[in-house]
Amino acid sequence: MRTRLSITSLSARKRAGRSLKALDLHVSAGVVSFGDDVEKLIAPRKPGLAFSLGAMGSRSHNFYKDAYRRAGYPDVAADVQRLWLDGRRDEAAARVPDELVLKTNLLGTDAMVRDRLALYRRAGITTIRVEPAGDTLDARLGNLARLLELAATE
Repeated sequence: MRTRLSITSLSARKRAGRSLKALDLHVSAGVVSFGDDVEKLIAPRKPGLAFSLGAMGSRSHNFYKDAYRRAGYPDVAADVQRLWLDGRRDEAAARVPDELVLKTNLLGTDAMVRDRLALYRRAGITTIRVEPAGDTLDARLGNLARLLELAATE
């Protein structure tokens, strides 16, 4: 039986005497949406990332800005935050690279989403949290069902 335990650092895991395999590792996989027109799927996600980078904290303390800086996007994180805090929200959203949107969501073709799921599995992630996209409940449930099918075959 797996123990559900939220430990945010490897050092805390070690102090607790837990092996990585004993933990249920969670990740927020963002929005899940399928389609061949990837640009159309990416565009609506950029304002939300800009909001996280710009508005979720102060100019000096912003968890998301720091996380994206550590993930290899220091210039993007700084630029987006500066633009957002200067009231230039559309420019902040435009500064978010497509690549970052794709890395923080499950978007695109079945193959693209399957590849992202495989990355999570290889990293040891056991539970993902998603937000199925769609204008209706049926559309959201359809995206969720498609994701579950891909996850079951992965």
